[in-house]
Amino acid sequence: MNTKMSKLVVAMAAMVMAGGAWAADNATATATANVVTPISVAKNTDMSFGKFYASGTAGTVTLSTKSERSATDGATLVTTSSGTAAVFTVTGTGNSTFTIDTVTGSSTVLTNGTSANDMSIDWTTEAVSGTGAAQGVTAGNDATTGTLSGGSAKIYAGGVLTVAADQPAGTYTGSLKVTVAYN
Repeated sequence: MNTKMSKLVVAMAAMVMAGGAWAADNATATATANVVTPISVAKNTDMSFGKFYASGTAGTVTLSTKSERSATDGATLVTTSSGTAAVFTVTGTGNSTFTIDTVTGSSTVLTNGTSANDMSIDWTTEAVSGTGAAQGVTAGNDATTGTLSGGSAKIYAGGVLTVAADQPAGTYTGSLKVTVAYN
């Protein structure tokens, strides 16, 4: 009987051990990565405030993102001249959103080479999706957003140019830099 009992105990122990092995389980997770097209921005059109003249009173010349000009106080537009907003194209992964992180110029001024004559600019931007729908307008250097419909969008930049009283005649230049990033 002891032999039978021993065999039974050994069999039960084997079943318990085997039962523990049957209790193991596993699961599998899927790992993914999403590589997007790098975002980039390129200039299409340079900005021009056009021709105007100054008087003995300070004033401003405003260039809209739609290339419309206006002047206040001591600045007067030459009507045979027109202005042109700067235009940039942003490209990247389709239907992604982006921010215009910064809009900066060469110290945000136009200069004729004499710093005493510099004219400051308050930039204005508008982001337009690839389909042409306006995404928003922000004055100054504040960020705005846009959507890369079909993988592209345009940024239009204008600004308000501060003209001093008796601003010296001449050609004034500067640069405008737009920095973009994915949201």
